[in-house]
Amino acid sequence: MKTTNIFRLGSFRLRSRTAGLLLGVIVLSLPSCELESFDDIYPDPAEYDSLTVTTTNGKFDKFKLDSVYLADIVVGISGDGDTIRFVKGVDGLTYYFIAPSTLPVGTHQVRINALRTLLSIKIDTLTGLGSQTADAIISNYLRDEVTPNVNYFNPATPSLALQLAKIRDTTQFLFNTLNADQKRSVAITLLANKNFFKDFNTALRNLRSVPVNTVGPSAVCTGTDYKTYYPCLFETLGLTYSSLEAHGRLLVAFARALNGSFFYINTAGEYRLRLNSNPALVAGLLQFANVLPKAMIVGDLGNKANNRTWIVEADFSKIPANDVFTHNLTDTIPVKLSYRNIRDTDAGSALVGTYVARFAAFRSWWNGSPLSFFPVAPALTPQTAPLALNNLEVSATLTLGSTNVIKGVAVPSVLEDGFRVRFRIDAETAQNTTITLAVAHQGFSFMHNFNATVKPQN
Repeated sequence: MKTTNIFRLGSFRLRSRTAGLLLGVIVLSLPSCELESFDDIYPDPAEYDSLTVTTTNGKFDKFKLDSVYLADIVVGISGDGDTIRFVKGVDGLTYYFIAPSTLPVGTHQVRINALRTLLSIKIDTLTGLGSQTADAIISNYLRDEVTPNVNYFNPATPSLALQLAKIRDTTQFLFNTLNADQKRSVAITLLANKNFFKDFNTALRNLRSVPVNTVGPSAVCTGTDYKTYYPCLFETLGLTYSSLEAHGRLLVAFARALNGSFFYINTAGEYRLRLNSNPALVAGLLQFANVLPKAMIVGDLGNKANNRTWIVEADFSKIPANDVFTHNLTDTIPVKLSYRNIRDTDAGSALVGTYVARFAAFRSWWNGSPLSFFPVAPALTPQTAPLALNNLEVSATLTLGSTNVIKGVAVPSVLEDGFRVRFRIDAETAQNTTITLAVAHQGFSFMHNFNATVKPQN
């Protein structure tokens, strides 16, 4: 919001940290950008926005401008000489930053020349550790938030669990290299952003709570067949993917505001952390140590859901437009049933079109973000599975359009090769009729109309 108090800042010393690239691909690397330079010229208050943000120390927060600016990352200098990084949000008008954990109660004026903005960061409350120590706070976070996600993969993929455990343990090691003041700074950053971290955890838990391989009822969906249950399930998954995308965007901004490049792949293809005893980096690592297993869990669940063959399809293409049957003989109507999974071509469909759009948006953003290092969103690869026609849940009915053609007793019988149909006629001459074939399975129903002639036996 606009404020009336315009302040003047003198020359300040610019301090910055840069992160190196080691042994391959850095996941959370920052885009190269020129840090703004400062001079002794006082800004003209009439040309600068004057904004105030009320926050708490150590908190990941934002402010919104009323004009369009293109700078991706800018640096502000406070009257106390603190360097604060501001990173652009999705809309180009919102900038995120982390209020230094060392800022005391009061108003701290920050000059951001690149945005022509004078920002007052008003610290109204201090984040305290209470009766806990910084070591206890971090250890409890790793125990309660990170370890359960690491254990998600045990014992199915022990090698993956080992890598994830190594990241958890490396984070603890890095934290232990800090001095008491630095540890306190990390703990304050964690506590000040606990709701942000909790939101990301909630998005993941929502995804994990939906059973993929069973048909309801569940906590979020009801239904006793595929067609009623699975669209609800995928609607829930789609909403969760959208939530993960929103929180993922904030997570990237959080890392960039900390000036952190945390993960890389070594020559053996293993996940590693940068060994850097920087309290800001460690604060970010605490979250990213949790993000990696989260991302892999999302990938695991996404694979199970996207590869689930549950959509029923019927193929009537082998039925002639004018079929011929013989009186009092058993004949076959060639029909093929199959299951398939969700595909990109389902976009816009009433069944799962919304899910496809949300999943595609999530995957597109994720694969173009610094988080693309994590194997989260596999493509929708077409898969098909056969559905036997003698499945007890498959039902079929025939409707004949002529009273001179009568179905035999207890037919049709559903066999592997198609529908066997027995006809009986009373006349000695050929009879024409229309046939309507209806097939149903798990809430899906299909109907096919064709013409037929029933002829006498020779």
